[in-house]
Amino acid sequence: MPSVDINIGILAPSDEDREALRRQVEGLGVANVSLEMEHYCSAAADRPTARFVESAPDIVIVDLEEPEAALETLRILHQEIPESWLFVTAAVKDSELIIEAMRAGAREYLFKPIPPMSLAQAIDRFIAERKRAEQKSTTGKIYCVTAAKGGAGATTVTINLATSLAKLEGSRIAVLDLNSPVGDAAAYLNLTPQYTVSDALGAAARLDSVLLESFMARAQGFDLLAGPKEFWPEAAPGVNGLPGVRSLSRLLEVVSNTYSHTLVDMTTYLEKQWFQMVLEAASDCILVLTPELPALWRTKRLMSFLSDCAPGKAPHLVLNRSRKSDEITAEEIERALQQPVYWKLPNNYHASIEAINSGSALVTNNHSSLASSFEQLAYRLTGMEVQQKPRTFFGLFSRNSGGL
Repeated sequence: MPSVDINIGILAPSDEDREALRRQVEGLGVANVSLEMEHYCSAAADRPTARFVESAPDIVIVDLEEPEAALETLRILHQEIPESWLFVTAAVKDSELIIEAMRAGAREYLFKPIPPMSLAQAIDRFIAERKRAEQKSTTGKIYCVTAAKGGAGATTVTINLATSLAKLEGSRIAVLDLNSPVGDAAAYLNLTPQYTVSDALGAAARLDSVLLESFMARAQGFDLLAGPKEFWPEAAPGVNGLPGVRSLSRLLEVVSNTYSHTLVDMTTYLEKQWFQMVLEAASDCILVLTPELPALWRTKRLMSFLSDCAPGKAPHLVLNRSRKSDEITAEEIERALQQPVYWKLPNNYHASIEAINSGSALVTNNHSSLASSFEQLAYRLTGMEVQQKPRTFFGLFSRNSGGL
């Protein structure tokens, strides 16, 4: 463990637990206990809260001996000293309590008796994150791409947006494939990656930028973390309990600190907690639909679900395969969903399938109106101008005009 001085506060009702935590912390040799409290916080203005605000420790360890009071303490401390990392300790492995603690602001959940290595690794992660924050003043943006109906083109939109953004000078683009039952992005790009998102989630406890990049496959100028090879959600690591939620949180945290823009190809078949976490981390959510009645019905239901997951964060509606002759017009879709269509992608199904069969993004070599529309969507979404690569003399003769 690096030689770094870290101030740690301890809040535990039991004298014995406080003593044990203090000895364990100081035994690591990189941290000191700056504050010990036995009473939970009940309000922002009470004495225990004021002591923690005044001390502003780097890490606060809160014992969950009295769960309701401890959770309220976590919420108060998370609001009053947001820069401090909150660790919680508990003698029971209650998945619901763990999830509530994470929602209240806890960054680490340590089971008692705490193995010395577990505490050391948790502090290591704090140190690594602090160093990354010092080196990088801004974090990358995350965008969620999903669809209510299979075949709407969410994966195609994801890949082409990623390829378009990869043209930006100095950009670092990633795609996370959280699709189910298995990921499609690798197949669309004709890749057989050695690692998948399951490997990254399984290694979340030690995940950093270097390890994350080792799980990535390179394609079309961006990095792809391929979708699972096994069926989700049953086979997803801890998807019905905290390990999966915590692992996903860590993955999103690391990817935002590693890449300038990340697109998450998100299935609608995952647990609600997963959707909530991705939506909370995302700058925007792109909801892809096609101009057909079943897609419209399902999209309306999905919008209600998304609103429940992330209140106040409305998705951007992207109408795929749009034509002037569509029986259901964009205006009718807007009235039915009570939300404007953010972008319309023209119909060019032949070019899209051709690109998939060739294992490349449509925007790579295609000069159709659809390719241009993808690039303009990327520009509008990020506020950054997509820079076209200079065309060579021989490139003029290999142009594929596409057509609507």
